[in-house]
Amino acid sequence: MNLKNRLSVYAAFIFGVIILIASTIIYVSFYTKMESQEFRNLENKTLLSALFYLEKDEVSFIEHESIKNQLQKNISKSNILVVDSLNRRYDGLMEDEAPMSSDFFDLVRKQNIAQLKTDSFFYNGLFYHDNEGDFVIVTRASTAEFHDQMQLLLHILLAVSLIGLILILIFSQFLGNIAYDPILKMISEIKKRDNQNFNEPIVLNKSYQEVQELVDTYNHFVEKLSQTFSIQKNFIDYVSHELRTPLAAILGTLEVSKQKPRTVAEHELISLQLKRYTEDLRDTIDHMMILSGAKTNFETKKIRIDEVLWEIIEQVTLVHHVQINVDIQVADTDLLKVEANDKLLQLAIQNIVLNAVKYSDNQPVEIRLKSQGGKLLVEIVDQGIGILPAELIRVTDNFYRGENAQEYNGKGIGLSLANVIFTLHHIHMHIRSGSQGTIVSLQF
Repeated sequence: MNLKNRLSVYAAFIFGVIILIASTIIYVSFYTKMESQEFRNLENKTLLSALFYLEKDEVSFIEHESIKNQLQKNISKSNILVVDSLNRRYDGLMEDEAPMSSDFFDLVRKQNIAQLKTDSFFYNGLFYHDNEGDFVIVTRASTAEFHDQMQLLLHILLAVSLIGLILILIFSQFLGNIAYDPILKMISEIKKRDNQNFNEPIVLNKSYQEVQELVDTYNHFVEKLSQTFSIQKNFIDYVSHELRTPLAAILGTLEVSKQKPRTVAEHELISLQLKRYTEDLRDTIDHMMILSGAKTNFETKKIRIDEVLWEIIEQVTLVHHVQINVDIQVADTDLLKVEANDKLLQLAIQNIVLNAVKYSDNQPVEIRLKSQGGKLLVEIVDQGIGILPAELIRVTDNFYRGENAQEYNGKGIGLSLANVIFTLHHIHMHIRSGSQGTIVSLQF
């Protein structure tokens, strides 16, 4: 059973329980009310009967005739019984087999009034003190009309309940079709997706807020999934490209070494080249593992950040012939000492410096070392093309490149790799930029 039909059944069941409780309350309340009304009517008839039979000698003829006429209109003498203090019939034509005992008469004398109900009749007894003695007047009324009314009410309630259940099932199905139409359309759209168009967003023209939120969540998830697949593909492409260079160098060196006999010195030189190529290959693999999150453990030792920076500056200025100004404003030299992996940290900071040089077209770059809140703060400031505000949040994503950086060579992994390394070293990187110039802050 699908959810729509299940909810229809639940709605019908809940409605059935509610209508059953309501019908029971209505039936019991009406039954009690009608029964009470029957007894009140009998009380009036009993009092009228007492006046007719026992007050004849105390009222005028005209008054007695008026009482007689009222009595004839309301009750037959066959439904009246008058007994004396010894429970002997004094008057009335009610048959002797009426289900009344001396106990009932005693109860009437004790309470002045009492009621009795059987399957066929309602009985009302009234104790009446007269100058001729003490009497008990009993009147009765048939229960047939009362039972007919209760039976009719019961049939009406059952019919209303049954019709209500049927209508609830019909309308719940109708409303279910309306409510579930956007969901069914969404399911239909998802079934149309395959490996060629799975990343296309779902668009529903008419929907509800909750369903639209579900659609938006699905579209966001698919977009992220598509980006993940794209990153994986780019990552594989990049790894294959980066590994191909050292592997080609190793194979080329080995091939050249076999072309003719070599001296010991030449073999040592070839060995050194192969070692360097192998180390480059190992470093590349390590960098890629860090970037992918596969490698999080590495050896650390106490190093000085200023020494790392001077080594980076020496390499960058030697290759790119750029001016790099260093401003050290740290009085406590202990802040310059950190526990880190020197190779990885050098790689990360060097990526930041190289970006500053590249995207400023070799304009001067400034590196500031400050003390902030008892912690080391390193700022790398350039006068380059800057980063668009909308792209600041994404510049550390793998393989992401800004729109204004497309004219520059790059693969989009420098900042992402640096961010991973900084995170592993518990260093917070914050980037501020505008239309020109960028400041990268490293909070140790």
